[in-house]
Amino acid sequence: MAAKLSLLLPVTCFILFVLHAVHVEARPDPAAFGDSDNGFYTLFVFGDSFADTGNLPKRRLSEQSREWYYPYGRDRGNNRPTGRFSNAMVQSDLIARMLGRHEAPPTYRRVDNYVHPHGMNFAAGGSGVFKLPSGAPTLDKQVDHFRDLVQDGTITRRNLRNSIALVAVSGNDYARLANVNDTSKMIKFVDEVTSEIAKQVHRLKNNGARKILVNNLHPVGCTPWVTRPGNYSGCSSTGNMGAYLHGSNLQQKLSHLDYVHHVDLNTAFSNIVNPDQGSKHKVSSQFEHKMQPCCESLDPNGFCGQKGHDGKDLFSVCNDPEKYFYWDDVHPTEAGWKAVMQQLEGPIKKFLGIN
Repeated sequence: MAAKLSLLLPVTCFILFVLHAVHVEARPDPAAFGDSDNGFYTLFVFGDSFADTGNLPKRRLSEQSREWYYPYGRDRGNNRPTGRFSNAMVQSDLIARMLGRHEAPPTYRRVDNYVHPHGMNFAAGGSGVFKLPSGAPTLDKQVDHFRDLVQDGTITRRNLRNSIALVAVSGNDYARLANVNDTSKMIKFVDEVTSEIAKQVHRLKNNGARKILVNNLHPVGCTPWVTRPGNYSGCSSTGNMGAYLHGSNLQQKLSHLDYVHHVDLNTAFSNIVNPDQGSKHKVSSQFEHKMQPCCESLDPNGFCGQKGHDGKDLFSVCNDPEKYFYWDDVHPTEAGWKAVMQQLEGPIKKFLGIN
């Protein structure tokens, strides 16, 4: 997702506005991804900017391509942006670390007719379950790519034997609710979005994925994009109610499947950023800034990384991202992601059977 999760907050609806923005590189060196005590697991990643590690092309700087420019995705080795929507690691990297890797597997756009033994990342910033203005491949299209690689033998039975899929859908589709003032239409659309996610989960299983991790929706009413007008002082209960509705719908559709684990981002985020839902949780204390982003646009309608016609920065960057939960208007810092996934690691490992 070139990702701006924006919520317009009429009384009857919420909106996530997330835009994202794939880079073709040479085939990666397998050694770069590290060895593992759990080395027989293969990870396949689907979704949007919460999981994308470089599946969007590097273009001229814009809101849709900013993840390829300073100050995004700094690589500690060579100090270059890596196409991630954060200052460093994102959720898929930390899932991979639970499996003993250094980072998420290579992106789909990075290799041709080859699947790394550790898996492949199909996620693309700005994607949703339906077609969106970002032009990013939908969840259905990402699963199509996976299916095609299985059918032509590129992804082998050995790759699938202990395969894990991550489905990270963070709400881009809800942008189309901007002009909806009818609660029943909103509820119907949430049902359509969650039904499509459930459909793609079934497709992943039918094409060989053994275990599937599915994100619910984080408390979007607490994102900096929503809280900035109030000086980052409180969450939108309406936005968070919409996220809860999405999560409960998804739970109903998938809870009977023993090969699915719900990754409860909503609770893990809320424990840190939402004072109404428990930011007194011990993990919350590490962040001095829970809603204000580390990288902040000078223009409320601008974006982190934006430059003026004279080349001057139109944003500011904090000195210590470790003290900030959010990196930009919607994405966590690496420290934020670590605090979230630290809470979820136990249940995920138990589901996967990892000691």
